[in-house]
Amino acid sequence: MKKFLSIILAILMLCSCVPNEEQPGISFEPSAEAKTPPDVKVQYGDISITAGKGTYSWQYENGDGTATAVEADSSHPTAWNEIPSFSAGTGKTAKLIFDESMISFELTCYDMGKDYVPEEAGTKNDVKSEKIECEDGFFEIPEGGKVYIYELYVKYKSGSCHYGFRIDSPDEWGLTLSVSDVTATGLTVIFTQSGGNPTGELMTGSYYRIESADGELAYIVEGEIAWTAEAYMIPKDGSVSMNVNWEWLYGVLEPGTYKIFKGVSDFRGPGDYDDKEYSAEFTVGGKETKNLSLMKIVDGAETGKLVLAPENSGDVMTLNVKDIPVFLDGKKADASALMDGMTVHVYHNGEILETWPACFGKVEKIEAFSIGTKNQVGGTLFDLCGLYLKVLDDLWEVDSGLNGGAEYVSIDLSEAPGGLKASEISAICWIFENKYGVQALTFTYEELIENGYLTAAGGSKDLYQWDNGVLLSITGNREEGEKPDAYFGLRTIEFDAMKWRSPLGAYIFDDCTAAWPQMGTWEDYSIGSQAIS
Repeated sequence: MKKFLSIILAILMLCSCVPNEEQPGISFEPSAEAKTPPDVKVQYGDISITAGKGTYSWQYENGDGTATAVEADSSHPTAWNEIPSFSAGTGKTAKLIFDESMISFELTCYDMGKDYVPEEAGTKNDVKSEKIECEDGFFEIPEGGKVYIYELYVKYKSGSCHYGFRIDSPDEWGLTLSVSDVTATGLTVIFTQSGGNPTGELMTGSYYRIESADGELAYIVEGEIAWTAEAYMIPKDGSVSMNVNWEWLYGVLEPGTYKIFKGVSDFRGPGDYDDKEYSAEFTVGGKETKNLSLMKIVDGAETGKLVLAPENSGDVMTLNVKDIPVFLDGKKADASALMDGMTVHVYHNGEILETWPACFGKVEKIEAFSIGTKNQVGGTLFDLCGLYLKVLDDLWEVDSGLNGGAEYVSIDLSEAPGGLKASEISAICWIFENKYGVQALTFTYEELIENGYLTAAGGSKDLYQWDNGVLLSITGNREEGEKPDAYFGLRTIEFDAMKWRSPLGAYIFDDCTAAWPQMGTWEDYSIGSQAIS
């Protein structure tokens, strides 16, 4: 998760320009008002990609004699699930192309091995690395036919930035498919051949197909389509470009990330050939969008003011979906399609405002998926946060006299069934805190003692009470390894819940059971018995 810290500095920034040699055929789109570090491009033959941005430190003028400093944090490029990449033959040369404000740079190569799987990013521990010498931005791709991830650290006049990109081992035919000139109705596809071992003439035709990048939504046209029969020869150690316009076939694509698929034949003679399919990813719209964050909607789907739990951090985020495009299964939808408990993709510009809860700097769109699809499988823990929020509300309301004078509430979900993520627990606490006007903590009973919140009860050294707070806890009530019961064929979740303030001030919900309604959210739960102490 990137974090964005904006500090207004009462200083004037003195800027000077030292132009570098201009690179032919490569153009840069400057960041909006230079608020973020510039792009770095990696060029390999006719292929050009833009390196992904990670951690950076940046400062820019506001135009009124002040400046803004930005600190953005990111994981290491070897842990990125999505990273710009291309395939290249070992021993070949690639080139880094910088914005003119570059002062110095350092390139590090990480050997990911021959069997690297992008979906397992960040899980490999035995990664070898080495500093790469670059002369005028040129660097040689190591031998061995492996996958390499590169971390690029660049210093600029206005700050510094870490970038990342990946170079894959070459295809057996030495082919790489890339795209350029992307619009909502078409693009240019480019086949580049280098190395490999084709046994005949490589050629491709006019046919193609498009899918959403996650593979969830295929764009299929009803009826027979008459494709033209021309063949495009792909020269050895060369490239061929083809213009593709899909408006007649698919219409105008909505903003989003897609893949185009093209077939290639290794043709040796009539009836003697092999076929393979190649794909390249492209994005329609949203030029400023470079980041995708996986989020769980904890609350707020009905109002459009979402409370979000990030998948990979313990933070809490809020987002008002008003005026933000929402897509369901790849198609434009209304915000009412969102549900508490949904996991969604939030496309944004990478800036996270250092507020509490945190907020996105700019969001381009939200992508959601219907329950039961690959990206939204549902399952018995769908909207578990909603269930526990209801239990906590009921605990707070029952025997309300125990709440008198409480300034704090500690919500202990450390042993709650379902294994809530840290971000989900933080979101639940924030929601509860704002609803009831008490300061929410996440301490267990033992941690409350350790941190000095509790005092001795009745002069005893072993008994404690909380003079200005209440402890709410939810714990599982099944033995380890014991299978959950079923309720009319539906899976259940079983737990105990307690409100505690002192040895003689507690209320318990015992043997609670909630049955999941298969393809929706938890509706209610039952209490086996209640007890007061």
